Amino acid sequence: MPRTVLLAAYVAWPTGVALLRLVAHARGRCLVFTGAGYLIALVIATTATPSSVAVPLGLMLGGVIGAVLCLGTGHGLTFTFDPETTYWVYEGKIPRGDRLVEVLNVLVAICGGVSVNWG
Repeated sequence: MPRTVLLAAYVAWPTGVALLRLVAHARGRCLVFTGAGYLIALVIATTATPSSVAVPLGLMLGGVIGAVLCLGTGHGLTFTFDPETTYWVYEGKIPRGDRLVEVLNVLVAICGGVSVNWG
């Protein structure tokens, strides 16, 4: 995949999440964890070498981390120091915006995974 497409994905990812926030209801929790995945992607892409591997690898890992954290915290957060308590409990149906953000994270991870030179 051309490098310009990968760099465009780094711009389109947060832009798409922001647009989904405006168009469909996406909870802040999902946006924060997607942002964490994006931050991890940027750190990998800017610090790892060679850049021909680092840029797509950052997209792949950031997208996977964002999707897993959004899915894992869909109904609340539980910490090991107090496993009986769930914080920010959400008992309703997961908003459509959250699901769309998760799909976007997975698409970003696929885009990065397809672009990594595995050989």
